[in-house]
Amino acid sequence: MKKLIVIVALLSVFGAGWASEPMADAPDSTTHTEQSGRLRHFGFGLTAGQDRNYHVVDMSYMSDMEYTKYEEGYSIGGQITYRPVRWVSVRIEAVLLQKNYRMDHVKQLQSVRYYTYTLTENRYVNVPLTLALHMGKTVRVSLFGGVYGGYWLTSHRSGESLSLSSRVYGDEEVNAFDEDVVFDERRDNREDAGFVWGAGVSAMLFRQLELGADVRWYYGVYDIQKEYQRGLNPRYNTTMVMQAGLTYWL
Repeated sequence: MKKLIVIVALLSVFGAGWASEPMADAPDSTTHTEQSGRLRHFGFGLTAGQDRNYHVVDMSYMSDMEYTKYEEGYSIGGQITYRPVRWVSVRIEAVLLQKNYRMDHVKQLQSVRYYTYTLTENRYVNVPLTLALHMGKTVRVSLFGGVYGGYWLTSHRSGESLSLSSRVYGDEEVNAFDEDVVFDERRDNREDAGFVWGAGVSAMLFRQLELGADVRWYYGVYDIQKEYQRGLNPRYNTTMVMQAGLTYWL
């Protein structure tokens, strides 16, 4: 939560982000995104925030391994918003975000129990297209939903693994590793797609500058691995993002 507060403060000075209904403008009784009765239809901005990824995989067949439910990452992007009327808008975005996960492994060899783990950090670019409904004027609450397409850009692994230094059980040692993953087109499905939905709140800072924040969920429907062998369980990513940003209305 502290990280999100810092992000909001920084973006309120430097940035641009979430689209919303303007506040009342006292001099001419029009809203902040209206001028001489004209509604401002187009907004451009930037967003940034923190995400938590849930790696969905059936582990019932591997009782010695466990995936953590949530692993933190970041999200940063840009957006273009078109608002034909005050209470509805359409937005397209380009977002760079992480979809990370961690796997913990417990292995019992004779009287020795080994604990190892693998932290996988994945960077994706997502392009969501959403439709939003807005309520309120001075402060506006918004509900939105839509679809997204994306691409898996990079992957990095770090952690600890067991190395067998002899053929006798109990003579293993734990080694640390830190490495970039080389994608294998026969194994890795780098395309990404799914649904996105969420809610937000926003308010105007100045006549054309608007501050907002939202919480959203990306629900992936593409398995991140191809069927390169039999007996594989599908693996998906569901990512929750808390972000803030600023929008400049033309």
